[in-house]
Amino acid sequence: MRRALTVAIATALSLTPVAFTATPASAATGSCTASMSVTAPAQYTTTVVRVSGVGGSAKVTTAAHYKTTTNQKQTTASTTGKASVAYSISRATKGYKVVVSVSATKGTSTWKCSTSFTPR
Repeated sequence: MRRALTVAIATALSLTPVAFTATPASAATGSCTASMSVTAPAQYTTTVVRVSGVGGSAKVTTAAHYKTTTNQKQTTASTTGKASVAYSISRATKGYKVVVSVSATKGTSTWKCSTSFTPR
């Protein structure tokens, strides 16, 4: 009788579905700091996006959202978490506020910030 009960329990356990849920490691998201070297640049000049507060050697992407186009650039942050990206103003629309969004990634960590400039 005992052996029959043991076999019955083992059979029942082997037929019971078992679900395992894998939870991915949570990605760390933080903020960074971005500023412009010149916030009101004249046409045909250059302004530089300065980024800090990201992970050392993080991949940094900037996107300048002009009135009719978006200009995206990439660079790698220094080991101290700083980066600079130059934008030539050319014939950007005078008086139109250009927002520059910044995203940096390293491993599962992401940093986001933004800044802006207005061509004159």
